[in-house]
This record gives sequence, structure tokens and C-alpha cells, in this order.
Amino acid sequence: MLAVLGVGNRLRGDDAVGCIACDELSGQSSIVNRRSPIPVLFVLDCGDTPENYIQTVVVRKPTRILVVDCCDFGAKPGQFRLFSRPEIEQLSYGLLSTHTLPLTLTADMLALETKATIELLGIQPQQIEFGTELSEPVRRALPAVVEFVRSWALEP
Repeated sequence: MLAVLGVGNRLRGDDAVGCIACDELSGQSSIVNRRSPIPVLFVLDCGDTPENYIQTVVVRKPTRILVVDCCDFGAKPGQFRLFSRPEIEQLSYGLLSTHTLPLTLTADMLALETKATIELLGIQPQQIEFGTELSEPVRRALPAVVEFVRSWALEP
């Protein structure tokens, strides 16, 4: 079992990208969805409190977990990159976060409870102000983000 956790706040522009990607992956949206959901993939929109969903993930016993979230890693808006768990730890000191608890704490708790490999797909935001929509660069990147997650799910 694989788990994809979308993290973000739908009211804060590009911060919603992880949640919207989960909509696409679970077939609940038609913005970019072209294929049906992957059957071995558990997709969960965690909003801005991923720590509240730890038990929901743990009971499914995933072997790999991908967190999809916007984060500032110094790239151009809309660019995305896969970060390993050690890189998430390094990022956490400068990580843009709108979450209640640090993402590293959630990752640590998930790793302890599941022994799963945990990675972060970080998408560089342009804007995260309240009341804004996805920026154009992030909106254009969304289909590629969804395809990346699909490819990630098909890797051994």
C-alpha cells in the first residue's frame, strides 16, 4: 500500500496545490484528471493539519508515503522537486509552512508508526496570501505534478 498525503490550505493560493493534487488523483476533480485512480494508492487530503490523520494512515500500513505540499526551496514558481526524508529535515529550518505543527514532526511520527519510506514532493509557490487562487505558474504545473505522483506510485 502506498499513501499520498496532500497538505495545504485551500484558502491560501498556491498552498492549496497538495490538496488539489489529491482531488485529481482520487478522481474527485476534472481539472487535469485523465485516468482513473491507482488502486494500490491511498490518497488523503490532510488540509493544514496532517498530524490529525496519522492514525488514518497508520491503519493502512503503507510502505511508502508521499507528502505533496508547497514549500519554498528557492526555485521558480510552479517548479517541483522530490525530497527524501533527510532532505525534509534540512529543509525544515527554512521551510515555508502554514501548518499547525512542523511537517518534520508529522513525518517522524509516521515513520515511527509505519516504518514507511517518506518523501516530500515540494512545489514552489508564488503566492500564499489568504483569499487568493492558485497562481498561473502553479496551475500550469498541476498536470505535471499529478503525473509525477502517478509515476511515483508505479515505481517498485
